Amino acid sequence: MIKKIGWIISAGKEAHIFSGEGEHGEIAIKIHSVQMVRFRKHRVYMRGDYRFDTAPLSGRKMYAVWARKEYRNLLKAYRAGVSVPKPIAIRENVVVMEFIGEDGLPAPLLKDAEVKNPEELASRILNDVEKLYRESRLVHSDLSEYNIMYWRERHYIIDWSHAVAIDHPKAIEFLYHDVKAVTAFFNREYKVETPDAKEVVKRIVRGG
Repeated sequence: MIKKIGWIISAGKEAHIFSGEGEHGEIAIKIHSVQMVRFRKHRVYMRGDYRFDTAPLSGRKMYAVWARKEYRNLLKAYRAGVSVPKPIAIRENVVVMEFIGEDGLPAPLLKDAEVKNPEELASRILNDVEKLYRESRLVHSDLSEYNIMYWRERHYIIDWSHAVAIDHPKAIEFLYHDVKAVTAFFNREYKVETPDAKEVVKRIVRGG
């Protein structure tokens, strides 16, 4: 599966991401290592999600649970046609997925990208938020310009470990956060006239 591990392309508090080479080309290797001080923050995304409600919230086992949560969310989004890196494999606290970029250099985040058609892109991202809710029955819960990559005029939503099922007690609150983050970014950076976030959420939830 993993033929070669390259250099580190992202080092965060929750995970390190390496470039790599798989059987069919470039891959991204995400190694989860949740700091103890962040367990309390993660609890809100675990408790209330029936899929992980009984998972351990401390100790080394948490790393593997968090990785499994990300992989399962990513897989559900991918199968629904949401624009995400293709999930490839998971083992313990390591998630392997499609590499977005070229020659070991990752695509820019949306916050750093030069978007050619921001109005169209904003619409596509909001459509993915809606598709995620209706078809995958998930809410990303941490969506922003910091976890959307932009490559060859296409967006890729990343960082799926915080996503929750739509029956999570805070799902609608998280959905509003996601929509508001997207509309605010395009309005601020590109002066795009985006729809009201509350109205978008209402339309998504009622299904029409």
